[in-house]
Amino acid sequence: MMKALRDRLKDAPALRSVATRGATITGWVGRSPVTRFAPSPTGELHLGHIVHALWVWGVAEVLGATVLLRMEDHDQSRCRSEFERSILADLDWLGFETEPLSAASLLTHPSPFRQSDVPERYAAAFARLAAATDVYGCSCTRAQLGPPDADRERRYSGSCRGMPLDREGRCVIRAVLPAGVVSTTDLRLGTLTEDPQASCGDIVVRDALGQWTYQFAVVVDDLVQGVDLVVRGEDLVHSTARQAVLGRLLGREQPVITVHHPLVVDADGRKLSKRDRSLTVRAMREGGSTAEEILETAWGASGLDG
Repeated sequence: MMKALRDRLKDAPALRSVATRGATITGWVGRSPVTRFAPSPTGELHLGHIVHALWVWGVAEVLGATVLLRMEDHDQSRCRSEFERSILADLDWLGFETEPLSAASLLTHPSPFRQSDVPERYAAAFARLAAATDVYGCSCTRAQLGPPDADRERRYSGSCRGMPLDREGRCVIRAVLPAGVVSTTDLRLGTLTEDPQASCGDIVVRDALGQWTYQFAVVVDDLVQGVDLVVRGEDLVHSTARQAVLGRLLGREQPVITVHHPLVVDADGRKLSKRDRSLTVRAMREGGSTAEEILETAWGASGLDG
């Protein structure tokens, strides 16, 4: 990353606040935290990703954290190798530097930093999860779960509990989350509290296509790769408690610290989508924008000055 951008990140008011709160984390005394930039290669990088990258690298800069690069391609029905190559090229062009081993590893197959290359990792983790809590096959449809609540959550009542994993027909695999309020630390929003069993119920860990879900795979990866600092958008705040519980069931001893940053939205207030190709890094590059201009546009939408 360019020195001028690093210096600007260090001076950003939002990141100075994060640094102040981060100084109170006793588990980081004498060592550097580890975070990650983990895109899903289901499309090209767009402006929202670059805002996210500024937050990831900015938080890492003020806290002295290492940034791992990981490809979260657990959804093989949507991920494409050409998108992965495009993401890697755009990150390099913009000057975002990650931990060298993870970046170099993704230039080859297999890589421990590409989810589709390590199926044994998730199989082993699922065996640990099954030993720690009940898991079962669930054939309930989204319509049967009812409408989402104000937070767009559909709580699962547990009606298929006790059913076998190898049920006939279309089904997902769920894991029982123990009830109880979970408190976690967010370096921007403060203490987050939620009872994931009350808000979402038993969590899906494998979908109807046999693919490990985002919620399960990222918890496993973060545990295996030593990630203890997660920077992500505010739309994923409600993932925090359920992932903390999953991590505990899988053997994580210290909870992950989070930083949830503001989202980039369009004129209608909707989160930017990969479907809007006019805002992809590639489109902006082809339109003549320099790396510095793209980063400046992302900065203006990031909230880092607030």
